[in-house]
Amino acid sequence: MKILIIGLSNLGDALLTTPAIQAVCAAHPDAEVHALASPRTQELFETDPRISRVWIWKKRANFIQQAALIARLCGQRFGLVVDFRNSLIPLFLVGAQRTPIFRRRAPEGEHRAATHLRLVSSLGISTAGAGHRLSVGSEEQIKAKVWVQTGRPIVLMVPGARSHLKRWGSEGFAQVADLLIQRHGAQVILVGEESERPIAEEVKKTMHQPATDLTGRTTIRELMALLANTHLMITNDSACLHAAELMGVPSVAIFGPTDEKKYGPRNRRSVVVRRTLVCAPCELALCPYGHECMKWVTADEVYTAASKILSSSVHPELVEGQKP
Repeated sequence: MKILIIGLSNLGDALLTTPAIQAVCAAHPDAEVHALASPRTQELFETDPRISRVWIWKKRANFIQQAALIARLCGQRFGLVVDFRNSLIPLFLVGAQRTPIFRRRAPEGEHRAATHLRLVSSLGISTAGAGHRLSVGSEEQIKAKVWVQTGRPIVLMVPGARSHLKRWGSEGFAQVADLLIQRHGAQVILVGEESERPIAEEVKKTMHQPATDLTGRTTIRELMALLANTHLMITNDSACLHAAELMGVPSVAIFGPTDEKKYGPRNRRSVVVRRTLVCAPCELALCPYGHECMKWVTADEVYTAASKILSSSVHPELVEGQKP
């Protein structure tokens, strides 16, 4: 049987579908799995050993190009279509079992990963014990070992985010990074997308201690390999947060306009830092006020949360001069 996975267009959203995709693959171990991806998520699916073929859906493509792609998909004769995007494409794939076109609204406060698992359950697929980790190849593991310094706590920092409203200030990240280096002997590694390099540069210029900057220099799988060697991630609401979750890495997640119940970390050791305001989470694209939900988060709050996680993550003998 052939299975088509219709993925979400943003990387962070696509990562949240990973447990559901794993449940599908576990239920059909002998199936030939294809994925329909956006250019932004192409790499995630192309490097997945369970995916046999990746089809690229370009939102800005003209009608003729999109119709041609749908025609080629019809020719594949898929037996099952799992559509996380809730598009009209499955209607053209006659004969395939598919996820429902009309879906009930997600329960209030349900995490998006749970929503995707519930969708897969509607097909009669068991989601019990659905895994949350992504596979990492040996090449990526070797590369990650070069980046990290043995014997030091490894802290990944993500000062960027797709939306500027989700970003905490560069000065705050710099202050926390300096404290973690001074008091915990940590190696701070800045990561993120290529477009976020200017933000990482701001953090480095503000810091008094040296940091390793890998912003825009890692593939998705290399980031996963790096996370496998990481003790803690400090991040805004970003795709990297969901990557850390998939690798079991605790995080200090700084939230403002978005709802941590839907998009926040699920790791029991992770901590969400946010300012409790009557307007937050608003989930708006533009802030009608002064962005207080992020501006009022202090470096002391973030450092305290990070320090507590590091103290419980790292063996004391690995960190010389560690302070409580």
